[in-house]
Amino acid sequence: MEIISSIVEKIVDYSVGPIGEQFDYIISCKSNIKDLEKEFPKLLEKKEAVQQSVDGAQWNQEVVASEVKTWLTNVEKQIEEVHKFLEEDVKTNRMCLNGWCPDLKLRYSLGKKAQKNTRAIIKLLEEGTKYDRVYNIAPPLKVRSSSMDRFKDFESRKSMIQNVLEALRDDKIDMIALCGMGGIGKTEMAKEIARRVQAESLFEKVAIAVVSQSPNLTKIQGELADMLGKRLDVEGLYGRADELHSRLMKKKSVLVILDDVWEQLNLEAIGVYYAVKEKHCKILLTSRNEETCNQMGIQKIFQIGLLSEEEAWNLFREMAGACINTPNLISIAKQVVKECGHLPIAIVTVGSALSNKSDEYEWKTALQQLKMSIPQYITGMHPKVYSSIEFSYNYLGTDEAKSCFLLCCLYPDDYDIPVEHLVRYGVAKRFLKVFGTVEQTRAHVHAIVRNIRRSNLLLDSKRYESVKMHDIVRDVAISIASRDQHGFMVELDRRLVEWPQKDTYDGYTTISLLLGDIKGHPDGLKCPKLQLLRLSCLKDSETLPRNLFNGMNKLNMLSLEEGCFSLKSLPPSIQILENLRMLNLESCHLRDVSAIGSLGKLEVLGFRDSEIEELPHEIGNLSQLKLLDMKGCRSLKKIAAGVIYSLSHLEELYMAKFENWEYTTTMEENGEGTSNNASLVELIPRFGQMTVLEISVPSIGCLPKELHFRNSNLRFRINIEDDETYLFENAIRLDEREDASDLGKVLLENRGVFGNLKHCDIFNCQRSENIFWLAMVRDLIQLKSLDISKCENIQEVFSKEGDQDKKKVIGDIITLPNLEKIYLSSLPRLTGICKSMDSVEVERGGGSTSSTTLSHKLFSSNTILWFPNLVKLYVSKCGLLEVIFDLERPKVIENRQLIVALSQLTSLTLNNLSGMAHVWKNIPRGFQGFQNLISIQIWECRNLRSMVPTSVAKLLVQLQTVAISKCQLMENILQREDEGGEDKEKVVGDIITLSKLEKIRLSELPSLISICKSMDSVEVEGGGGSTSSTTLSHKLFSSNTILWFPNLVELYVQECESLEVIFDLEGLKVIENRQPVSALSQLRKLELENLYGMAHVWKNIPRGFQGFQNLISIRISQCHNLRSLLPTSATKLLVQLQSIQIWECRLMENILQREDEGGEEIRRADIIIFPQIHTFELFSLYNLVSFSSEAHSFEWPSITWIELNRCPKLKTFGSEVQSGRKLRKKDAELDARAPQEPSTGSSLASTRESSRLFNRCLELSCVPRRRNSNPDQGNCSSSSGENKHNFNKDQICNSLKCLFTPSIAKLLVKLEIIEVHDCKQMEEILAKEWGDEENKDVIAFYQVKTLWLINLPKLECFYAFEWPTLDEIKMLVSTSTKTPKLNGA
Repeated sequence: MEIISSIVEKIVDYSVGPIGEQFDYIISCKSNIKDLEKEFPKLLEKKEAVQQSVDGAQWNQEVVASEVKTWLTNVEKQIEEVHKFLEEDVKTNRMCLNGWCPDLKLRYSLGKKAQKNTRAIIKLLEEGTKYDRVYNIAPPLKVRSSSMDRFKDFESRKSMIQNVLEALRDDKIDMIALCGMGGIGKTEMAKEIARRVQAESLFEKVAIAVVSQSPNLTKIQGELADMLGKRLDVEGLYGRADELHSRLMKKKSVLVILDDVWEQLNLEAIGVYYAVKEKHCKILLTSRNEETCNQMGIQKIFQIGLLSEEEAWNLFREMAGACINTPNLISIAKQVVKECGHLPIAIVTVGSALSNKSDEYEWKTALQQLKMSIPQYITGMHPKVYSSIEFSYNYLGTDEAKSCFLLCCLYPDDYDIPVEHLVRYGVAKRFLKVFGTVEQTRAHVHAIVRNIRRSNLLLDSKRYESVKMHDIVRDVAISIASRDQHGFMVELDRRLVEWPQKDTYDGYTTISLLLGDIKGHPDGLKCPKLQLLRLSCLKDSETLPRNLFNGMNKLNMLSLEEGCFSLKSLPPSIQILENLRMLNLESCHLRDVSAIGSLGKLEVLGFRDSEIEELPHEIGNLSQLKLLDMKGCRSLKKIAAGVIYSLSHLEELYMAKFENWEYTTTMEENGEGTSNNASLVELIPRFGQMTVLEISVPSIGCLPKELHFRNSNLRFRINIEDDETYLFENAIRLDEREDASDLGKVLLENRGVFGNLKHCDIFNCQRSENIFWLAMVRDLIQLKSLDISKCENIQEVFSKEGDQDKKKVIGDIITLPNLEKIYLSSLPRLTGICKSMDSVEVERGGGSTSSTTLSHKLFSSNTILWFPNLVKLYVSKCGLLEVIFDLERPKVIENRQLIVALSQLTSLTLNNLSGMAHVWKNIPRGFQGFQNLISIQIWECRNLRSMVPTSVAKLLVQLQTVAISKCQLMENILQREDEGGEDKEKVVGDIITLSKLEKIRLSELPSLISICKSMDSVEVEGGGGSTSSTTLSHKLFSSNTILWFPNLVELYVQECESLEVIFDLEGLKVIENRQPVSALSQLRKLELENLYGMAHVWKNIPRGFQGFQNLISIRISQCHNLRSLLPTSATKLLVQLQSIQIWECRLMENILQREDEGGEEIRRADIIIFPQIHTFELFSLYNLVSFSSEAHSFEWPSITWIELNRCPKLKTFGSEVQSGRKLRKKDAELDARAPQEPSTGSSLASTRESSRLFNRCLELSCVPRRRNSNPDQGNCSSSSGENKHNFNKDQICNSLKCLFTPSIAKLLVKLEIIEVHDCKQMEEILAKEWGDEENKDVIAFYQVKTLWLINLPKLECFYAFEWPTLDEIKMLVSTSTKTPKLNGA
């Protein structure tokens, strides 16, 4: 190889350009791979760092920038690609790389791939440097709707849902539909089915998309992809289809729900068709039209009918309230229900409208209105639905509410309708009869929307400050709005290439159109009553008629959305719109907007997400303008000087992306500074009337002193990343351009200037040692969140620096009563909240005291009292901190009242605190606090030995989740106090109960040996009735601590190498009346991974013990010291167990093991029943011999899936029952414990057990395989389905000589697929049974369609079979096999 390399080097010496580069791939192959292996860990570390920041943002309810999500997606792809390259290509060809073969083509390929991957990693690392901080201040939480829980589990629906679930389990059925009239409940039933599918794990993923009357295939693809994990990277329809198909094929099974299908849908163009055909995906759709379902080839259609009379009445009673139970109303109410036609949507809307109305006359009027209603015919809608929705509309009460409701129908079906749009329409429509501000209108409109949602005429949206309208409700709304008195025209079902042709436009007041590339516009068009025009398009329209607005003189609201225009200027005809009050140019590409300056009555002007580079002088002519919105205008570089000053009625300014303010402190009379760009000084004359201000400034010092932010009517955000919200709270952010102490100076020099500040974010300010001075704390009483990160020199948050009367300040009681969140990250020099307040008084003789300071504690006994309402605390990468809560020697007031601290704290997260040795320390007697703490998360705190002292643990009565990871020295979760804390004997004797704790996750804790080691002692009886105490280490739960968590639901333990036992119940006491002890009775999920020292999961289970009765799932992987899973006595406890998965446990010999002495043995002949188990998977258990070390018979009445993979020593899946009958001769290879005797070979299971197993076993496979994989590769699998039985045996089953015996074969009446791969010793498919040598019966497999026999070199024959339905047979590398009889094939 060295000779070849030297020759190639010479070739390269004489080569130039691309040729030399190609040879370099060969020569530098190994070095390229080494470079890749060097750079790859850097990418993993960077991804982890960014992901932690993202996790922090999500914890902090903040918004992660979209480009960060894209970067993480690209990194995940790159990691997957590199992993595959290193594991499959490099590892497989390591010998060649070390010089054992001269395969130049291979070296070229590996060298090129390595270099390509290395370059990609370097590029991602460079891009990742921008994402040290990835999030922004979050918008406020949505107001939760008081709407009903949408789905009601009616009796008439229960059986249908069960039938749909059965159809989804049927492997023969790929496409299912729910059909019924509009408002019958199809969508809510589909959502309920999705919920149940996920709860029962019928599919790996569920993805839902709304199709609607005008399907947008790109949008459908995007919705499906988002629910599968990440957004699609490509833009073209067919490229997206390929990517979506690829993503579906990587999943074992996906349920795709397509809601509201009106006409035949092109599934191939979407990207799901071939995934359905290849059995990786099933489709459930909802539609009003059964014919559409037939055209799409739906195999099973379920028609949803009306509610029964009882169901309709119960639903109406729930919606209307208790008022209908009065004698004078109940008969009227039942007539109202009858008028609703037993339709859910009608009942809900009418019931909500009449909710808690007690006036009999009002009910009679309502009934009369419903009876007299003349519904308009709408395809697929019951007339009663129309009448009911119209009735609810009439009951909205005010004209403003009705107008707001009808405005929502101007948007496409399933659209997220921004409430801010309704606000701005409300300003122009004068929703406030008395002249008011935009902010007052906003509050009024949001109140209206909340009421409409309570009436169930609007739905919640996933987007902030948005709502949705049900398609049925929208159809009725459009019908109502189209009447003469309203005059709406809504045409959004198709893209228009010309203005809609109507006989006359005289009656239209409101028009909403979806435009294509308009070629022309009719001259002489007159719309004399038109007040609102909304135009949107799917793609940029490059042409717009010059005379578009002619004949629209009365127009006062104009909205151009969705990237409508890529023109350089607006049509000249816009200047005739003299009455225009609201202009919304959203996502437009206009360059010149000077024509807007002629619209003198304009009050609301929005350029949201538009590409505008300059705000020209002409905008200053808009003297009536109240709101100027330039959110998302990233291209904005210039605002003409004097423009802001000229907007004399300006109330709201949104300009978060513009920072090029002219810095000046003087202003001339015309408002212009000394530059051509605007100055913040221009805001001073308008500041008293302003109610909303969102701006960015290069420095906090640039803010003019005259801008008084203490105005209680002003909402402001300064330097906060732009987002979609308009209901934000007061916030300020300082970054690397600032000295954080500048904020302190501003606060100190202008007392109260930020008195209404609610959110403060300090990021990457490197010149500051502190943030606030104590003297200004009283000016921060409104502060709700404090976020400080990546400030390398910050030593304390609050400082007495700059305080004139330091003694007075220290003596004062400091409190921030509204502070709810503290986020501290990447502050390497931080030593406390306030060092000067961390001194403690030490008592000396004679009653005197002295003061001393203990450093490196975040909260001291003084500062912990500053934050009485703190809810969330996050601390990360603060390496000098040693303690989080150190309460040494707190003061106790004279009347001896108990100390209460952080009583509202619900979430505590500590990450990467390398110096932290204690979370809690020096907790005094009688201390009270932390009683509302719900979640504790700790990771990468390498110096921490325990999480919480037992005295604090007793206070955590609301704790629900504990997650601890990567703490190398942690030995205990709970630790008994050292001297100075609670009395040791008392603590040991106390019963600790964490009754709300539901989840415990412990990972990468190599020193962990116990929940609480000091409580692991057990009493051992000695002679004469005496007892002694001894401690057995390395067990997670002991007989004491297992009783502390009565409601634990999930337990996850990973990479805790020191643990030897999970549940060791030695010494578990039984109370005097001999009632059985119950422990972990609510545990449902148990996952154990990489516990290399664990020898037992359960150990020393005493007689009479009760527990684990609700355990559903057990998953164990890479526990290489584990020899068995369960003692046989434990099987009687696990009555709800549904799934067992065991992977890569090298020493495991049996699943069930006979008890040691002291355990409760099960007799050898007992039948062990697993009544609920449906999934059983065994992977890579190289020493597994049998299911049980004893001879037992097993019953599996619910089994649906069994997978066996790489279990080469497995001889039997269970033993035969040794009953009173005379046993036949055992097969030596069938049972590993039997004497060695001649045999026909080992088989998978004994006859008696198989009769129980295979009667319900739906699948038996050995390794997952994609259905389109090459059979030559030796993989096999199949997907589960209740009516499909598969029997698959896989590679490395080298001991099997036959597949099954005739008696077993006769039981497999539903078997459809037989696949046998790489069984080197297999000689026969069907073996002769002992004593049946002369039996020549022909075995018939009536359902088998597929037979694959792959790489079975010793296979000779498989006797007489009949295959009446066989469609496919494949035999590869089986040269000795005799041709079978395939009757009916």
